Amino acid sequence: MTRTEFFTDAERFADVAQPLLRRDPVGATMVSHVLANHIADPFPARPLMVAVTDDGNVEAAALRVPGFPMVAVVDPAIGDPAAVLGRLADDVSTRREPIVGFSGRRRTVQLLTDTWTKRTGAAAKPRMWSLMYRLGELTPPVGVPGEPRAASMDDPADVALLADWFCAFRKETGVGRTPPVADPQALMDNAKRGEVFTLWCDDGRPVAAAGHSAVRGGSSRIAPVYTPPDQRRRGFGSAATVAAIESARRLGATEITLFTDADYPASNAVYRELGFEVIGEFAEFDVVDPVRQR
Repeated sequence: MTRTEFFTDAERFADVAQPLLRRDPVGATMVSHVLANHIADPFPARPLMVAVTDDGNVEAAALRVPGFPMVAVVDPAIGDPAAVLGRLADDVSTRREPIVGFSGRRRTVQLLTDTWTKRTGAAAKPRMWSLMYRLGELTPPVGVPGEPRAASMDDPADVALLADWFCAFRKETGVGRTPPVADPQALMDNAKRGEVFTLWCDDGRPVAAAGHSAVRGGSSRIAPVYTPPDQRRRGFGSAATVAAIESARRLGATEITLFTDADYPASNAVYRELGFEVIGEFAEFDVVDPVRQR
């Protein structure tokens, strides 16, 4: 018997969803990452957490932080997941909560978005096509001047610099759904959740930065990576990325991943040169309900 359950307790949702997350760790990476962050340091607003089960088997799970897209994963053993995603869309829509978009594996998101628009009459459009990479054999750049140092969240200058740079990163890439403004507090909140930031310095002056997520289950994700425009094409971004990789490994990471914009050849080429290999295609769609968004 198929049933949909909504959760208010994040740890209980994690227990129920875990078998599915283990069956498709790549496809579930966004759900796992957001859920782990919420458990480690609860978000101010409670996420929407939902699972669809059939006779106790978890077929789909989704999580949405208010203001962000719903991240979803479906059992890869289901050849045609349209029915289970239809059930998910139906039961989420009945709650009348605002959904601004969907994110996950490309096929899953396309099916979920199509189902949502048919069920609700919402408009939808693709926001970003992404590639997920996993590090194979690391090939560091050669001859890049400078050296890395850990950014300190106790140093106001480091915090201000990273907040400005990551704001510029959001402006350039279109990542994020709120107006791109420098947000030192968000940076420090992310550090409390285990994120680590590394600066690459040339002659003592920061010229690039890279972050990595908390190491959980031996895995860590590189993000963001930023080099100011006047310092690009010198290898600083690659060097900062390698420094972040080494930081994650020192903390116990055995698997290093990252996401790129599939439509941005330059960054994809850089990460392939470092030894990253594509392991999944992802997508993010915007949805706008003309009734609920008024």
